Amino acid sequence: MAKKKVYSTALFLFGILAPMPIISFFSITMYVWWIMLLGIIALVEWASQGGPKFSKHFDRAFIAVVATWLISYSICATRMPAKWTSGIGTGFVQTCFLVIVYIFFSQKEKVQYLASYIRGVYISSIIQMIWGYAQILFDAAGRDLNSIIFKDIFHMMGDYATQYQFGRLKVSGLCWNAGNLAPLITFGYIFTKNSYLKVAFFLLGFLSGSRTLMLGLLVATFIEIIITDKFKTSVSKKSVFFGGIAFIIGAIALATNLDAISYKAMEIANLLDIKDRVKTEGSANTHFYYLTSVPAITMKNDLISNLFGYGPGCSGYAQSELMNFYATSDKWSIECDYVNQLWSYGYLGFIVYYYWYFKNIVKTIRIDKRYAVLFVSFLFEGLLYNITFNWVLFLIIAFFLLGRYKINIFKFDSSVLNWK
Repeated sequence: MAKKKVYSTALFLFGILAPMPIISFFSITMYVWWIMLLGIIALVEWASQGGPKFSKHFDRAFIAVVATWLISYSICATRMPAKWTSGIGTGFVQTCFLVIVYIFFSQKEKVQYLASYIRGVYISSIIQMIWGYAQILFDAAGRDLNSIIFKDIFHMMGDYATQYQFGRLKVSGLCWNAGNLAPLITFGYIFTKNSYLKVAFFLLGFLSGSRTLMLGLLVATFIEIIITDKFKTSVSKKSVFFGGIAFIIGAIALATNLDAISYKAMEIANLLDIKDRVKTEGSANTHFYYLTSVPAITMKNDLISNLFGYGPGCSGYAQSELMNFYATSDKWSIECDYVNQLWSYGYLGFIVYYYWYFKNIVKTIRIDKRYAVLFVSFLFEGLLYNITFNWVLFLIIAFFLLGRYKINIFKFDSSVLNWK
């Protein structure tokens, strides 16, 4: 029983803290600390039982994904200039611990504890949604909340702790990059069963200044309406009462702040006008270029680079060295999941990864159609930005491992843990 509580508590805290990269100790994020802690727990238990136990449900496709990771690490270490090998050692160690944790929790008697990680991420989404609203309020008062807390007080951040674009705040939550909030708020919006939280998540998305998050929420809502009957339920008197109060408050706010609300509405409309933004906005045009430049880079690459890529975190190399794009920048990754995956791990790694991804999506959708809402939203957002951060990858892995044992996280009951 003690071990089970350790697993559940450790994974729950991991889920809360991993999506908060702004919180760090010795310049190391909580994701890294926690994945190492979980890996050590696994190694200690394996040492006491004479080695790891492999589940008969072990996913061979994931073994192939890991193999492409290892090849790309080797490519990076042996072929890339010094600037691009920065951090490769720590990245490799993180990957090793991730694989250890994957093997450990893929066992039938332990897989259900991954639900605690998912619940932790959900709690994190609520915390960061509230923090996002606080950022907006502080910004309205001319203050930067993240800089005050994490730069001035705790000294966890250096130059900047919040993202701004064209002088306007992009709500980033407990991160310096607004991109981290897109998959987190989208997940919270899809996962919550509370209609008030759902509205709060949705509203923050449209106040955030993030086009990726706005469109991701719209996609999630559209698919949810199509494949579920969530919006066909009867309306309770309580909902009508609180809805009426909300409408009155909204009407008063609209009447007293008409100019500010009109300005914000125009700002949101402009962000969602993708066709025009690609033509006029540098950021949107750059993201479109990442996709359209794939054929040209493929022709310029050698065979090894096309097959295996340039290494984890090195997808920007193709742009810098072959296309003279951000040529003087430090090591960087392309801000699009698909192109980042392609040039980090090559065409072979790209095919293997998305084979593993889509194969498991199909399996989870057979369990519950709501998984389609989550994964289609993530896949769509990945087209607009690089949203598969390390904590997101572990979240996807948790869903897939639970799905292999037919555990439906949308109907999860704490009795599944059965500590007694």
